[in-house]
Amino acid sequence: MAARIGAINTIVVEPDGSLRGWMEYPAQQRESSSLFTLKQDVRLLNEAVVEYTAVQPLQLVIARRGLGLDDVDWFLPHMSSEYFRKPLADGLARAGLPIPQERWFTNLESVGNTGSAAVYLMLDELLRSGRLRDGQRVLCFVPESGRFSSGFIYLTAKMHA
Repeated sequence: MAARIGAINTIVVEPDGSLRGWMEYPAQQRESSSLFTLKQDVRLLNEAVVEYTAVQPLQLVIARRGLGLDDVDWFLPHMSSEYFRKPLADGLARAGLPIPQERWFTNLESVGNTGSAAVYLMLDELLRSGRLRDGQRVLCFVPESGRFSSGFIYLTAKMHA
């Protein structure tokens, strides 16, 4: 039994895939089954997070801003684990922006999943690495898996002499 938050009620997804509202359970069972213990359904995350946080929003960005492969020198994706590297690369290709891995910059291996600080730490580390050059353009990807939302940040480096 996995609890999820619905628009109004807590909903339980039964083994057969059907949904059952929390009010359909006796009070004692709601407590003993930890019905109100909120958990992320990682199966749903693994299946859909790239599509809804990267592919579809990036397609909108590409259409609205005319963003192309030549417009991105560095791609800084926040990923909670290396598990998402290949799905994200495949998603970028489906969206029409197949950024080669050599233009990706991530510090996941050295610092781990730093959550909401990730994009700032990656930017700082890229800047300190000496690899970022004046005029280069950086596309940052910041997903939020709890609500399947995301943001893209497009920056141009201005280096001071």
